[in-house]
Amino acid sequence: MLDNKMMEWLIYLLKVTACTALFFGFYLLFLRKLTFFKINRFYLLGTLLLSFIIPVLQFEIMRETVVTEIQDSANVPELKSFNAIPVPLVQPVMLEYDRQAKPEINWPAIVYAVYVGIASLLLLIFLWRLLNLLKYTSNYTKNSKGLKLISKSVGFTNCSFFNYVFIDEHNISQPDIAVLLKHEEVHARQFHSADKMMLIIFKCILWFNPIVYLYDKALGQVHEYEADEMTSNAFGNQAYANLLLKLAISRSDMPLIHNFVKNPIKDRIKMLFHSKSKNMKKLMYLLVLPVVAGLFWLFAVQVVYANKLVGLKHEGLPVQDGKILFMGTNSVGSVSGEILPGKIYKTASALYKPRGVKSNKEVLTDTLKPKPVKPKIISYRKMKGDARNQIFYLENAVMEFMNSRLEAGYVEFDHINNKILARNASLKTLDEKNTIKSTLFTFDLNKGSYSVENGEGKTGGNIHDAERKKDLLINLNDKVDYVAKDSVKMSQDKLIVSLFGNAMLSYNGVKLSGSKIVYNKKDNRVLVNDAIMTSGDTKIKADSLIFDIKTKKTKLFGADFNH
Repeated sequence: MLDNKMMEWLIYLLKVTACTALFFGFYLLFLRKLTFFKINRFYLLGTLLLSFIIPVLQFEIMRETVVTEIQDSANVPELKSFNAIPVPLVQPVMLEYDRQAKPEINWPAIVYAVYVGIASLLLLIFLWRLLNLLKYTSNYTKNSKGLKLISKSVGFTNCSFFNYVFIDEHNISQPDIAVLLKHEEVHARQFHSADKMMLIIFKCILWFNPIVYLYDKALGQVHEYEADEMTSNAFGNQAYANLLLKLAISRSDMPLIHNFVKNPIKDRIKMLFHSKSKNMKKLMYLLVLPVVAGLFWLFAVQVVYANKLVGLKHEGLPVQDGKILFMGTNSVGSVSGEILPGKIYKTASALYKPRGVKSNKEVLTDTLKPKPVKPKIISYRKMKGDARNQIFYLENAVMEFMNSRLEAGYVEFDHINNKILARNASLKTLDEKNTIKSTLFTFDLNKGSYSVENGEGKTGGNIHDAERKKDLLINLNDKVDYVAKDSVKMSQDKLIVSLFGNAMLSYNGVKLSGSKIVYNKKDNRVLVNDAIMTSGDTKIKADSLIFDIKTKKTKLFGADFNH
């Protein structure tokens, strides 16, 4: 669970990075040279905030795909429900450790720890610099414009932080001080320092993203352009440019402040004499709307497809609100539902296939695919384990699943793939009325398959078919055995077995014998001549009979009665 949250956070940061790259690329291409400094400022701040917001939003759009003239297939498969009660898996305690199993490196956790460590360190540095700055703000004099003046001749000077102005009064003439204070007054009134603090926090969060540093530089330039423009309007472009060049030698690297000459002087002087952008060019800001819409569609919108059926021709399949409803029953209950988005069902020869679906041959029963069977470990005498692959080796183990108890001298339990291999084992019903012993049992509880091997051969089947009969052992015993004295012949496709001379066939407690037996595996029927049928204490003789293995119904001929 923790790994998933870490991965989600890292993926979120990558999405934020992608958004900042597109937004800043748009700024460089279309907006950087415009003289609408206030709009550029809010563009940079707004798109940076949007970059964090868009990946968090989640919207679903339902789309209906229309399917016309659908013909019902006559071979709609029988729906089978699965009512196995899931049992909790007892997590085994490692008694012995396999030294060959090496611990797996959790790379997401390492990356997350490095990210959090660097972000926390940068945040601490920011707080330390802020405290170091605030210690100079205790003593100040206030001027008529509301600025708090602090005389300072070393370190960071001729700069401002909110309405605190650090000024070197001894090395600057009074006329130049008036120009400088006008410049810093613009910074204070426009709350440019709040922008800088916000950018520092963003840089702590996205320290790995080079785009956020370009945002910081661009926003700093916009701040200075805005302050330069308003100051030069009051004192003139030429006089203001001369003061910039004069003070260019005193610079500071304090990131929280607005230094009068911190940003490139050449660019600021060029922008002073740059012709103002025409108001019509403000329409260029509307071009960002397709970028915003594209990022919303990419990161915040999920399209869900639903099939709408038109002109449906069906037999026995009810339709409601343009959706096929299905129902099915079997020996253990009934199931129902509706066609779901993203699935293909065998209801027509031609059917719409959404992108990503494997083929049109997927059938309706895929919707009702049984859940994997979960085993329960009851006890064991000794256990070894492969910690990396989660494979456990148990001696004298007892396990339960599907109303059955497995007792084995040795068990290999593959926890990840949900497979069990049991040697010298017995499988019993929980009431212990039925038991099967074998040298080897294998179970694939995800696929629902099993096999049993002993000295007489090997057999297997499907666990979920067994569950439909509510007893795994019934299914294990459901195999056809046959023998003949004279000969046994098979057809070329091996679907028809012919037994001659004192032939015998047995299935699930029913024994058939006769002079000739023909077993058709395709339709699960058995034809017996000179027949004797035995089931429990019942014994029937007839000239011939037909036994249906699937339904267990029998037709008798030449006896005292015909069925």
